[in-house]
Amino acid sequence: MKRNHIFTAVLLTLLLTLAVSACAAAAEIRPIPLDHDTLDLGNGEFRLTARSTWQVTSGGYFIAVLYLPDRYEGEQIRSLAPGDTVLANDQAWTVKEIHPHPAEGAPEEDTEYEIYPEEELDGYLVFVPCGDGTYMSLMNDWNPITLAGSVKVMLPLPDDFAYICDDETMNADEFIDDLELFGADDGMTPYNTSCEFRDGQLIRVVSADYPYGPEEDDDAEFKGVPVWKFCHGFRDGLDTAIITAYSTDCEEGLLPVEITPEETEEIRCLAMNGRIKDKANDDSITGGTWVYSFETPGGKHLLSIELYKGLIVASDGMYAFEK
Repeated sequence: MKRNHIFTAVLLTLLLTLAVSACAAAAEIRPIPLDHDTLDLGNGEFRLTARSTWQVTSGGYFIAVLYLPDRYEGEQIRSLAPGDTVLANDQAWTVKEIHPHPAEGAPEEDTEYEIYPEEELDGYLVFVPCGDGTYMSLMNDWNPITLAGSVKVMLPLPDDFAYICDDETMNADEFIDDLELFGADDGMTPYNTSCEFRDGQLIRVVSADYPYGPEEDDDAEFKGVPVWKFCHGFRDGLDTAIITAYSTDCEEGLLPVEITPEETEEIRCLAMNGRIKDKANDDSITGGTWVYSFETPGGKHLLSIELYKGLIVASDGMYAFEK
């Protein structure tokens, strides 16, 4: 009888160990986070879209909105296994199958990894080596990207500026003409346009008419987006951000208020993990709301969320969310 108890205990321990090991083996792979306190928007290569292009003529400037393609640690991608989850284009994909595409005679670091997820995917998801030990994700010919920041570009552009469009090299005047004609609404998107800044100067733009980026179905139901994206904020750095709370008054403006550590973490969870469900109403309000501001330890503003009676306030109304 005693032996049976010992055997049962050992068996239960073994099963528990196997269950824990199975859970521990399922990895969650996320893009390498951007450090906004050290990111230099005045130097480097970025993906580009333009805003305020109407200011080219009247104000002598436009706003360059800069993005970076999501990068992943090489060892994490090469170690992917069924059951792991990968965050790509702000969605978690559960790995069902992995199909490596090695080039003949090439080292392991040059292998592409195509993922077949458990979730329905209209197209494909491939992780492509970048040559520096990291991987980029490729979804239907375009790279998921992360907002890096924005820069006010004053005109005229420098003398050594180059505009390469569909493999044809043109000058600054031709770029400005295209910018005013097409801009972000019809052509230049961060999925098909890149740029280079040097010493704070925009010196090069490379653009093509493909790929288009994520395709939107006009007839589709409302698709929830992450709260941080809906609020035009940055994704990276929210986990360590300093959160300051305010109440709004239509006459006095923002009034600082104290919040508990529990409230702080609750609003942090909303910013990082919440998703917009649908539009609740078209109401506009100028007071009685709560505003939560997120800043990095170095003082870089990441995000502001405005709430009113359990809804997120936007310029065109109020929206429901889920955590």
